[in-house]
Amino acid sequence: MKSRYLYAALPFVFAIFISSMAHGQTQKSAGSSKTDLNPSPWADPQEMSGPWLGEERNAKHNNFAAEDQKLPEPPLTDWAKQHLLYKSISHNPRSGTLMPGSDAPGFKCPNGPKPCYSMDEYGVVANDPNGEYPGRDCEPLSTPAMYDYPRNGSMELSFNAQGDRVYQFFEYHREWRTFWLKDQHPKRIDPSYEGDSIAHWDGKDLIVDTIGYNQKTMITQSVGHAKSDAFHLVERFHLVDHDHLIVDMDYYDTKAWGDKSWPGFRKYYYRVAKDDFMEFICSPRGYAEYDSKITDPLKKSTDSK
Repeated sequence: MKSRYLYAALPFVFAIFISSMAHGQTQKSAGSSKTDLNPSPWADPQEMSGPWLGEERNAKHNNFAAEDQKLPEPPLTDWAKQHLLYKSISHNPRSGTLMPGSDAPGFKCPNGPKPCYSMDEYGVVANDPNGEYPGRDCEPLSTPAMYDYPRNGSMELSFNAQGDRVYQFFEYHREWRTFWLKDQHPKRIDPSYEGDSIAHWDGKDLIVDTIGYNQKTMITQSVGHAKSDAFHLVERFHLVDHDHLIVDMDYYDTKAWGDKSWPGFRKYYYRVAKDDFMEFICSPRGYAEYDSKITDPLKKSTDSK
């Protein structure tokens, strides 16, 4: 069953743990001075609600991980190089140091496509079969890594009856978030996997501003380092028409990139029929079995080169 969710050679697993505590830092939502909290600008406030599934790869976009990202990651600060880096099997940069032997016949790059780099241009280790990847050992994925896999189960948006919050449910990994329709984060936020999210309407687009992440998750599978506690995610949910939704994302992290932002992340969704969520359970036994069939042979193949 897991092969249904395998892209390239990465062993992604399921998680059910999620935290929703809130933390000590203050930061105003981007553009919060223009907030139009309620009501929704749509004639029907539920226009955006319901289940959405990621579009398939096509000639215009791959719609997977960061494969459609055209902008390079901003240079890392010295602090980030000392505190946020780790080895990653899923980090497959566009440039850097080529992996020795990667040009040999039959060589398999741990993350699939070639050219295969062992290190990116900033010195971040990449394509390491013994490295990390989002959701490993049933850990939470968190956002924005959750958006890496838009076809691994639906994403549902649900507006509550009081109109003061929006719930976001991910079928894959069974994670969920709450977007509070207000213009400021709490003054004290306890760091958590999903952070603290506030939202407002910008015309017909829903803008979600999230801070307060802990430092326990990768940003995406394509980035070889963790979030710092200053990581800041801004999402724009744009309803193209009744059946098509686009999510644009900008990343900010003053500890990792200084005053540079990393925009240009986009995911495409289409509306699907409302149905019960499928059962996605992270099983340690199933994880070990899958690892023995997929990841371990990959390690041996790479180590023998």
